[in-house]
Formats: sequence, C-alpha cells, structure tokens
Amino acid sequence: MQKQLIISDPNIMMGKPVVAGTRITVELILEKLSAGETVE
Repeated sequence: MQKQLIISDPNIMMGKPVVAGTRITVELILEKLSAGETVE
C-alpha cells in the first residue's frame, strides 16, 4: 500500500494541495522552484 504524499483537505489551508503532515502547499514549492531556488 502506498502512502499519500500530497493531500487536499478542506480543513487544511482552505483545501489547497499540501505535503502530507505539513501546511506547506504544493503551490509554494512550485513558486520557489520557478524562482530559481534549489531543493538543497
């Protein structure tokens, strides 16, 4: 069984997709990567 890494819950960050177990939105990660930040 695979664990969900990205979840969307109306009670967390108004339903935006987030990294499971955090309040870090997928949108924020993509914005930072597109701005040139690296994974490190």
